[in-house]
Amino acid sequence: MAEGKPTKNVVIAIDGSDIAQQALDFYLQHLHQDGNRLILIHAAELPALPTSQAIYMSGELWEQMCEKEKEKVKQLEESYAQKMKAAHVSGTIKAVFSGRPGEIICETANEEKAIMIVMGTRGMGTLRRTILGSVSDYVVHHAHCPVVVCRH
Repeated sequence: MAEGKPTKNVVIAIDGSDIAQQALDFYLQHLHQDGNRLILIHAAELPALPTSQAIYMSGELWEQMCEKEKEKVKQLEESYAQKMKAAHVSGTIKAVFSGRPGEIICETANEEKAIMIVMGTRGMGTLRRTILGSVSDYVVHHAHCPVVVCRH
């Protein structure tokens, strides 16, 4: 990085899917510039304890499920860290275990003063997206910086 050149933060949403990996690859191949710093954000969701199963699932079992999910996130972080190192790109990886993914991505971009957000999309149909919601749709409509959505 050139001396005196300000660092520009770029938020990339990851979730372990091939689509998220392709979004990172697209960024690295087409958008990355010297001086950019990546913030990879994983809005991890811990297993929910459904009300109907509360009687049948012990707190210990739920804790084991949460630990297993946290271990998967740790492995995911290690994989992405290796990919950034191989691409000679600086950055950090954050995992957040509570909240809605779209909100977490937008909040991270605001906190980090990101110049853009890069993310993948599964390409849901209009009806399904309307009923279930879409993380990429939320981010596009609520982010305060440009959003690159990679559809594969």
